[in-house]
Amino acid sequence: MSDINFKPISLSDKPIFDDYFNKTNFNNAEKNFSNLFMWRNTYEYEYAIINDCLCIKGKLRDSKKPFCHFPYGGCDIKDSLSLIKEVFKNEGHGLLIKPLLPEMRKYLEKTSEDFTLIEDRDSFDYIYTSKKLITLSSSKLRNKRRWLKKFRENYDYTYEEINSNNVVEAKEFTIDIIKNSNNDIDEILAMEEMFDNLFELNIKGCIIRIGNEIVGVSTGEELTKNTVVIHCERANTNFEGIYNCINQEFCEKQWSDYEFINREEDLGIEGLRQAKLTYCPDLLLYKYIAKIEV
Repeated sequence: MSDINFKPISLSDKPIFDDYFNKTNFNNAEKNFSNLFMWRNTYEYEYAIINDCLCIKGKLRDSKKPFCHFPYGGCDIKDSLSLIKEVFKNEGHGLLIKPLLPEMRKYLEKTSEDFTLIEDRDSFDYIYTSKKLITLSSSKLRNKRRWLKKFRENYDYTYEEINSNNVVEAKEFTIDIIKNSNNDIDEILAMEEMFDNLFELNIKGCIIRIGNEIVGVSTGEELTKNTVVIHCERANTNFEGIYNCINQEFCEKQWSDYEFINREEDLGIEGLRQAKLTYCPDLLLYKYIAKIEV
């Protein structure tokens, strides 16, 4: 096996990742340079181009166990996976593939790989039509409409896009919310990376203010030609209905030309899971973890 040199992800690598991601039809949130870049230190992400496939490996957040993504791009996947297996074997590890989408699972089954499959429920993506999140017209979203109406009646708010004049405010607000919530150091680092490089990453964002006070911030970007991914949504819950407002406003004003909105996973957090389920996702994107002995 020829030497395969994985290297850390840097901002200048964005065109490389975008090119390979655009060659696939997958709409999972992990297939996004910004997500990989902002979390690169936590997961120790590295990448290599193997047989014209983009191959990404990292370490799980808690256990630090090595894993890799399924190869991306119009390439020789079978040979690329074989070479990645050799890399993991030489490092003394079995091959762990995460995330594995249903289409990827079918490929492994066809190639008769001897693998063990684990359903990764905490990583399922919640995908909605933009029309649903903008109009809230479904009878199942009656309570969402009520909260939005109540917010608009109670508060004189303004909506503004994030730009060079307010990006620092948006960053500080978001980090303060996290600190006062779970004080997740890794998430704070990821948000700092995102806001510090927001425009280079081509991420769009919005702010909701009441008077001069920021009460909500959201960011997102194009994931595929018809799908948007929402990276961050933080708000001051002292203002009832703020999450209903910022969700609807951001989708309507920024993403109405896209068919789908991917609001990412729930991480197994029960409150977050219930919040995402109450919007009645049009698709729960199943994900698995595949273990392949080497």
